[in-house]
Amino acid sequence: MAGMQPKGLSAEKLADGNVLLFLKERFQDDMNEDNLVELMQVLRESTLIVPMQVLMSASDQEKMKLNDVGVKFVPEDEIRVVPATSVIENENYMFIFSQAEQIPVDYSETVTLMRAPFSRVYQYFTEDTSIFGIVLDPFTENLELPRELIDAIAQMAPRFEVD
Repeated sequence: MAGMQPKGLSAEKLADGNVLLFLKERFQDDMNEDNLVELMQVLRESTLIVPMQVLMSASDQEKMKLNDVGVKFVPEDEIRVVPATSVIENENYMFIFSQAEQIPVDYSETVTLMRAPFSRVYQYFTEDTSIFGIVLDPFTENLELPRELIDAIAQMAPRFEVD
């Protein structure tokens, strides 16, 4: 596939994350430009799994704790859902996953998992200027994606047909 324009990729072929996982591992084994470009192209067209966290005001959190079980809770303040981030070596990172199998159960129980296209991931990334980079599959053979690379992926034109 290196140096070629991959054809015949479909949303269905990218949906399970196997192609993205394969290209990530291939790039990690052989960090050449062709492998990087292919990884970037597929990442751009992929639907990813993004850990999200729910943010609500302290007063609404307290009211929710005191609310009787089975009684509808109506928040008074805005509730926001934002990407979960983690600090690694004093920098804030956003995590994304190629497939559910890459996510440890104990971690998945602490966040809400959402499927999102790369364009939405990029939007989250640019909206939070405190995020230093993105980590793909952080609990397995992770790949750190710095801001410059993420910006370059977002600027890429579609390079292959997605049916």
